[in-house]
Amino acid sequence: MVTLRKRDAGFTLAEMMVVVVIISLLAALSTPLFSRDNTARKGRDWAKIVAQLLQRARFQAMGDRANIHVLLYRTRVDMYRESPIGTYTLLSSTPGPVAADTKTVAIWDAKVTNPTSLPSGQILPTGGIAAPNAPGTNDIVFTSIGSAATFANKTTPATWRVYLRNELLPPIHPDSSFVINVTGLTGFISSNDKVTLLP
Repeated sequence: MVTLRKRDAGFTLAEMMVVVVIISLLAALSTPLFSRDNTARKGRDWAKIVAQLLQRARFQAMGDRANIHVLLYRTRVDMYRESPIGTYTLLSSTPGPVAADTKTVAIWDAKVTNPTSLPSGQILPTGGIAAPNAPGTNDIVFTSIGSAATFANKTTPATWRVYLRNELLPPIHPDSSFVINVTGLTGFISSNDKVTLLP
């Protein structure tokens, strides 16, 4: 009886090197896609956070039976309670994504008048003030009945549109711009609109 002995099974060095080269090429091709997706996600996440803060302010105004002011800045959102009238207490200050350079995910504008015109550049103030003690385009007021208004006229509901821009992406990118709508009478907040803001 003759027993045939097979060669030991395994990979040769050349086969292993081919596999390593293929994996390296795939990794090199996929890295830019992952970083671009991460950059786009920063804009979507900040838009969701701003919408949630506005919703929280609306509910808090109804719960506290007091006016809640939401001050929008380029990279931050401040929330104040107005109680009694003319006295402001800081409730929260939420910073946005931090960037190494001047480009970041920024809130460009908040409009009541002519809400369909798109901002061509960053309009909101970059710094803060001690309290919302002066009328401004960055002060959304939620009243005790849940409606949205302006600082200048807190008794009349006003519909707001808040424009956000992911400056880390080119303007033509589908995730570069976001709009948050705040309905005046009901205070309903939606953030499903995307627009192309001018660079």
